[in-house]
Amino acid sequence: SANAPQQSRPDKPLWLTVQEDRSLSLGDKEVDPAQLASALDDATGGDKDARIFLRGDRDLGYGDLMEVMNSLRDAGYTKIALVGLETIPGMGSR
Repeated sequence: SANAPQQSRPDKPLWLTVQEDRSLSLGDKEVDPAQLASALDDATGGDKDARIFLRGDRDLGYGDLMEVMNSLRDAGYTKIALVGLETIPGMGSR
């Protein structure tokens, strides 16, 4: 249970999804982890202040999620919103 107030989402949130097998999807496109920084730059127009909505498979290990968060930070993206389990249209419950 989180105590942080719920933040509103932008009209077109930028979702980064980490699957159980550690594969990444940015929006609806698969991304090679080695190309994550350039894919983010393309998706945000280089706006390092863009908020990235990070969601992970429920069976993903904590260390695996932290590795992705570190990759985001290394790419210069520090505004990361961790998304809890919810039903997302077309995605089921994640």
